[in-house]
Amino acid sequence: MEQYICPHCNNTFSMERQPSDTLLYCPHCNGTVFLENDELQTGAVLGGFEIIKLLGKGGMGNVYLAKQSSMQRLVALKVLLKAMVGGSDKNIIEMFNKEIQLSGKLNHPNIIKAIDAGEDAQCYFMAITYVEGEDFEKMVDRGIPVPEKEAFAVALRISDALAYAWEKHGLLHKDIKPGNIMQDKKGEIFLMDMGIAQLNFGRSTEREKEVLGSPFYMSPEQGQGLPLDWRTDMYSLGATLYHMIVGVPPYDAKDVRKIIEKHITDPFPDPSTRNPNIALSKNTVSLLKKMMSKKTENRYNSWKEFDSAVKNAFFSAPKSSSKKGFGTAPKKSGVKTTPVAKKSKISDAVIFANVILVLAIAIVVAYFIYDHMKNKKAQESIARADKYFSRNQADFDEVLRLYSFALEDSKGTKHYPMACQKMEQANAKAKNFILKAKNFDEAYKKATELSSKRNNKEALDTMMQVRDIEDPARKQAADAFISQLQAVLNAKTK
Repeated sequence: MEQYICPHCNNTFSMERQPSDTLLYCPHCNGTVFLENDELQTGAVLGGFEIIKLLGKGGMGNVYLAKQSSMQRLVALKVLLKAMVGGSDKNIIEMFNKEIQLSGKLNHPNIIKAIDAGEDAQCYFMAITYVEGEDFEKMVDRGIPVPEKEAFAVALRISDALAYAWEKHGLLHKDIKPGNIMQDKKGEIFLMDMGIAQLNFGRSTEREKEVLGSPFYMSPEQGQGLPLDWRTDMYSLGATLYHMIVGVPPYDAKDVRKIIEKHITDPFPDPSTRNPNIALSKNTVSLLKKMMSKKTENRYNSWKEFDSAVKNAFFSAPKSSSKKGFGTAPKKSGVKTTPVAKKSKISDAVIFANVILVLAIAIVVAYFIYDHMKNKKAQESIARADKYFSRNQADFDEVLRLYSFALEDSKGTKHYPMACQKMEQANAKAKNFILKAKNFDEAYKKATELSSKRNNKEALDTMMQVRDIEDPARKQAADAFISQLQAVLNAKTK
């Protein structure tokens, strides 16, 4: 049995050794797990797109920053691994092309648009608009909930995009989740994989009926294989908002089927039971509860109704307590008024002095509030980086990025020296990690060669020298290889 780590939920699962080009599905979250590690190198050209660098690994394959030669523009290039389309018939490939063409027709400011798609050297690819930013999956993985109002501001953008896709093109998304919602550096919100998220390369019809979508955010009707309409996206958006705001998904279990069953049968989970450290407003709970109603008819009747409900809850202007308009003149009374004496120059001076005093106090108070908020932001930024670093010791690209943000937020505050120190420590640890990783890889390669020549004792000695590697994936690989070598040596002595 082999041990595999899911890149999406970080859970470990066991399975018989598979060929290197096999596509596996995580039994915990249903995410795709690729065994092959065929990364395109910088400078490689695929279908007229020159690879610049790897951006990440998604549910369908690797995503690269690439340059379109014909248009001289940057794009995000999604390259489907061969395991995704291996064994697929012509009908499925045609469906893939049609979905991309339909996605390319979408024209909405909050939808990332498909630019091109094709096949080159037996690799299927799609080019989409490149957005420099971060998806909300990375944000929620840091364990810091998104403020209610901010989350629903995101929801308004996404709901507008979904309403457009459904009403203008009859298109569903079917896989709304934090990982498919991106925020760029200017704060703009974008919906990813519109029109392509539901493609299921490499899955049998039986499996497709079982799990179509991401279990943590899947609607009850999806879990039961029932007919779908726009309300299934509303449920998934509600589950996504729940995760963003509460800090954990609405339902959780060790098995995919258990999670899906909870979406179908369990009542709406009280946020205070899922995360006792957070307190939500009644408006938020009410909105989420209606979005995630088990029956589709109990959800909002339209995206427009949802839009109005959110705006009334969070973004409506406060009503004036006075019914009088600025042009309303007071009624005259029959009571004689006493003439008002002229103000003296002294009283004018006193009033002026009081105004200056009030302004001075206001400026001082404003400064202290600003200073407090700036220090608080710096402290939170450092804490965010610390928390991510403690949980993701090997992800130095993201760690250094977070500490650089903390450094920027800390300028001019008392926390700046601490931010500098932590940045230096992270840099030093990154260099040490890279060196150890290089030594480990060389040792692993040497041990593999020794083992292939049946020099298992030397191979074991080589691996024992590097088994204390901090990288979890390399550590797991080392332990598995050492156990294998020990088993072979023990078998020989018997």
